[in-house]
Amino acid sequence: MKFGGLECVLLICIAGPAGAAVDFVRDVQPLFQKHCIRCHGPDEQNGGLRYDNKVMALGQADSGRHAISPGHPEKSELLKRIASTHKEEQMPPKGPRLAESEVKLLKQWIAEGAKWPESASVAVVKPGYDHWSFQPLRVTEPPAVKDAKWARHPIDRFIQAKRESAGLTAVDDAETAVLLRRLSYGLTGLPPGKDDLAAVSSGTVTTEQMIERLLASPHYGERWGRHWMDWVRYADTAGDNSDYPIPQAYLYRNYIIDSLNSDLPYNRFLTEQIAGDLLPTKTQAERNRLTIATGYIAMARRFGSLVERYPWHLTIEDTLDNLGRTVMGLTLSCARCHDHKFDPISTRDYYGLYGIFASTRYPFPGIELFKTQRDFVPLISAAEAAKKHKPFEKETRRLTEELNRCLAQCEELAQENAKLERVISLDDQRRKRSELDSMLRRARDVGEDLAAHLKKMPAIPTAYAVADAKPMDAAIQLKGEPERPGATVPRKFLDVLGGQSLSKESQKGSGRLELAKWLTNEKNPLTARVIVNRVWQRHFGTGLVPTASDFGLRGEKPTHLELLDWLAADFMRNGWSLKHLHRRILSSRTWQLSSQDTEDNVASDPTNTHYWKHARRRLDAESLRDTLLLIGGSLDLTPQTKPHPIPSSKDWKYTQHHPFKDSYESQKRSVYLMTKRLTAQTYFQTFDGADPNVCTTTRESSVTALQALYFANDETIHEQAEKLGRHLAKLNSPEEQRLRDAFTSLFSRVPADDEQTLLLQHLEKAKQQTNDSAAAWSSLLRSLFRLNEFLYLD
Repeated sequence: MKFGGLECVLLICIAGPAGAAVDFVRDVQPLFQKHCIRCHGPDEQNGGLRYDNKVMALGQADSGRHAISPGHPEKSELLKRIASTHKEEQMPPKGPRLAESEVKLLKQWIAEGAKWPESASVAVVKPGYDHWSFQPLRVTEPPAVKDAKWARHPIDRFIQAKRESAGLTAVDDAETAVLLRRLSYGLTGLPPGKDDLAAVSSGTVTTEQMIERLLASPHYGERWGRHWMDWVRYADTAGDNSDYPIPQAYLYRNYIIDSLNSDLPYNRFLTEQIAGDLLPTKTQAERNRLTIATGYIAMARRFGSLVERYPWHLTIEDTLDNLGRTVMGLTLSCARCHDHKFDPISTRDYYGLYGIFASTRYPFPGIELFKTQRDFVPLISAAEAAKKHKPFEKETRRLTEELNRCLAQCEELAQENAKLERVISLDDQRRKRSELDSMLRRARDVGEDLAAHLKKMPAIPTAYAVADAKPMDAAIQLKGEPERPGATVPRKFLDVLGGQSLSKESQKGSGRLELAKWLTNEKNPLTARVIVNRVWQRHFGTGLVPTASDFGLRGEKPTHLELLDWLAADFMRNGWSLKHLHRRILSSRTWQLSSQDTEDNVASDPTNTHYWKHARRRLDAESLRDTLLLIGGSLDLTPQTKPHPIPSSKDWKYTQHHPFKDSYESQKRSVYLMTKRLTAQTYFQTFDGADPNVCTTTRESSVTALQALYFANDETIHEQAEKLGRHLAKLNSPEEQRLRDAFTSLFSRVPADDEQTLLLQHLEKAKQQTNDSAAAWSSLLRSLFRLNEFLYLD
């Protein structure tokens, strides 16, 4: 059978005596069990149907129709599919068709009322509901360990207990200088300063005090803001065919950095980004901040180049995909076209969430055939904005209403064509397509008129943000195709996590605020687990759940579930504070271990699953660039508070063949650089930067010839080496002291005696060859830049 894009082979078994009533248990149930349960049973409920359960078999399918309408054979889609000869509808889809007697038998059963005794139905048990990530937090006390002296922290006991059971012994603690370098990069993305090194080395500042100092640094928000930007696929362009620029995007970036620096509780941080515009405020400044926060939703990718039939469903899909991966650790978008093949997420779940964002107005950044911005949110009062736009108000309303009418008619015609395509003649199909083409051209013309009109309006400060639109419940899109609407699904949350629907009062809005409350409810088992795991991953290189964006059935199981749940509970108990979570992790002895291998441990646990050492990792692209600029004295550490110098929208002429490609040189930290979706910078491609089109769960750490060539030939390397070389050459201090200072700035330690001797010999030889002290120092520095000790964190 094929029903709503889903298949089930239905064969009629032998019934009772001629003229006798069809008995469900005797005649129909064995048939369902033999031929239908595989696709419409406990393991899969294709099309929203189950033939082992009366309610689901007789209920509305995802297509919006009923497979079985008791007493009404003419309304039963099941019988229509049996009779159909269309290859996409006929049942069974392959093999011999049902015999006439079998069809009559099935029709008789439905005509008699499709009697199905309650005792013949099985309980609806959905697979996957017992998966670990959907269960409440299992909070336990840190376990007892054999070597009670080793652990100095609850985290240590969780880790040590498993390590001891595996017969492994931890390596020694990291040296002070190594630990400080690791801390500084981990919390700020920059190397430690000379004063910090001296304070820690002399013992005047403890590791715990240094953690506090780094958490209080404004560079903390820049470092961890970059992590958040990885996950929410931040970009300064829209990602459409022409990759239109978004000058206002930087406001959302700065919101992220400021929020993290102020240690905004994570539950509030999420709520503001999902529904900040729906929260109460007292001042315009507060209203603006919360409006800008919804840049997270606005940041969803845009597609295509046409106004007419613009694929908003793809933008909403991108929103749901990122929300699922980043916040819940679930691949929600897999349920767009059919029930999720692995996780207990149905198509109805997907469109229950889809309706929330279909009830949300996204800003329009501009496209090839609408070269200006639309529906951005003003950052001035409504009265002030209306006053500035009053002379244009009447024409704006007229063109907007006409465009919306044209777009609505385009959608209606497209859906009508899709329904009639299989039942009307070719001539009628051509006529229908001609009507649609005519309306599409009309919509395009009106769109161009509106875009030209909007460009004449006076500029006002705006945010790339969202607002509530007309509330609506979404129809299931059969096979993910918007022109094939199925059953309408009330806005709701995932069944596996409660399946709550919006209250009657909440239905008056989009439901985004209710979604945020559901996500941040302390009984939701996913949200705290996912963010705790992400922070752990960025500090250790691997998460307690290695697949940090997939907590579903296809993701990897937690290596230390009890620790994950303990951390999640502790995180929520301490006000959802990310800085508290950092303190917890970084103060553990487990994190402070050295990265040295031991032969026995490598043989027994080569992937370091039991955390018997700290994993060595390469500096990411941003830390590497920022460090090179800092060492050369070129890095501007002041925040970027202005937009990129993108041309005025009045001058935009970007097309698919001539997309936006501008880059703007800057000496600011890398987090502030222009990020384009379609044309990534070569440097960030070379050193495994984030992909701004998707949630970047893990930064790769490749080793390529291009990276080696970068350190040999790139202008940045030579320029920073020359700058520091000239500085060192001018100093009056002894050469040995200058060498130690330079060496310390790169490696956070002084050189050993043999290293210093070797480097001084190199310096002397370079002086003789170049007859230029600055050039000799530059040569030495370029050699040091290439060392693994500079590129990697121990």
